[in-house]
Amino acid sequence: MFLALAILLLGAGFFARTPDTGGVALRDFEAYYAAGGTWHYHGDPYGREIWRVERQIPGVQAKRDELLPFVGPPFSLPLWEALSQLPWAWACALWRAVMIAAFCAIVLGSLRLAAARIDRFDVVAALALGGTFAPLTSGVALGQVAVPAVAAIVTIPLLLRVRFAYAATLGAIVAALQPNLAIVLAARLREPRTWIAFSGACAVVAGGSAVAMAGLGGIGHYFSVLRDHAEAERFIAIQTTVSGVARGLGADGRLAGTIAFAVAIAVLAGICVQLASRRYSATDLFAIACAALPLALPFAHEHDFVIAVLPAVLVLRRARGTAWLLAAIAAIALSVDWLGLAQREGSTPEAAAFAAACACSLFVLASHHSKAMMALPLGAALCVVAIAVPAAHHPLPTWPDRLPLAFHVERTLPAAAVWQAEQRVAGIAGLDPYWALLRLAPLAGCALLWSVASVVFSASASSEPLSSALGRPAASYPSA
Repeated sequence: MFLALAILLLGAGFFARTPDTGGVALRDFEAYYAAGGTWHYHGDPYGREIWRVERQIPGVQAKRDELLPFVGPPFSLPLWEALSQLPWAWACALWRAVMIAAFCAIVLGSLRLAAARIDRFDVVAALALGGTFAPLTSGVALGQVAVPAVAAIVTIPLLLRVRFAYAATLGAIVAALQPNLAIVLAARLREPRTWIAFSGACAVVAGGSAVAMAGLGGIGHYFSVLRDHAEAERFIAIQTTVSGVARGLGADGRLAGTIAFAVAIAVLAGICVQLASRRYSATDLFAIACAALPLALPFAHEHDFVIAVLPAVLVLRRARGTAWLLAAIAAIALSVDWLGLAQREGSTPEAAAFAAACACSLFVLASHHSKAMMALPLGAALCVVAIAVPAAHHPLPTWPDRLPLAFHVERTLPAAAVWQAEQRVAGIAGLDPYWALLRLAPLAGCALLWSVASVVFSASASSEPLSSALGRPAASYPSA
């Protein structure tokens, strides 16, 4: 099975890979770099001034408007300013190194939290899982700040074991680079040591943001930018949220918002009940919150689902039987680039191979094996193919490739309005029910993973026979 994993990865990587569409290599890093350069020259990185820097980046079509807005937290601007003072190629090389380190921290940190004893096969299988997990690989390819932020989130439970809390404070600051994911750290707040570590991080984030926005209209300007950008992206096809899916399936805007609000309240209530329970260890509660978080987010892209790697690894290392099978199905549902089946023609072989390779890596990571589990790779590949066939009849455009070369908007429009116009003209703002169904898959995966994790972690914490059956004593699972 391990050899099959290697063959599938090689086949997917070298023989079935979808051709590159060109453009900027680290597309999202483009916005960070340009924001830093704009702020360096005392411009507004949250406004249209950012385009002056972006249009000079190699690969950007300067003859048309293809502005990529920046909405990162203000305290991060000094970091992006420092990177913007490097030539683009050097800054990209440095940021790629950060991406690689973050990738390893996510998969190996998750594995370390899942078990005390790790062998070389576990390490390779975990790295292979990360290599087949589309939210993670696409985040690395785009240079998305969500990847180092999740790496910090995953390693914080380990950093909290260090004698000095400053390491966890630094980790929390890095996690805050992606605020919609950093809120999961609240799941650790029932420990006094965590309060000490996170209070320092909050002071740096709040103070740094206030200072950075001092000449840009204050922190209120940043919150208005977030509001405008969220409204501009609310229902476009790349928003993998409950409201976005509900709108795509035919609900009007108000009903979609009501459904999303109800789901978010239910998720938060469920998490609060679990946080109040003494049946789970601190790490288990943290993993459960990571699995449930995407269901409550009002703003989420594919790369935000990287947060699910931690709970997936923990559950799959501990579950058995039906619970393991359900957790594996959830992990595969989260790992596939479902929208890519509609976005990129000819991507089906690559996606099917990666899904099968993901299933193989899960098999290697499992604490037990059965003949039924060996059928999972084939089943995963066939499922992807079955979903890809109708996806070919619902092509989803990509930004900025579908923008006309002569595309321009009024100079008086703010950045959020420009971005919304770009998405609308590119065709990404369309409402296709099949696109909504494709986005529903990772959300369903999170719901299933949350449910299985809640049962498995509760059983392993209270059932000695289950711990013995897994071949590891209960103490081998970290409680920090």
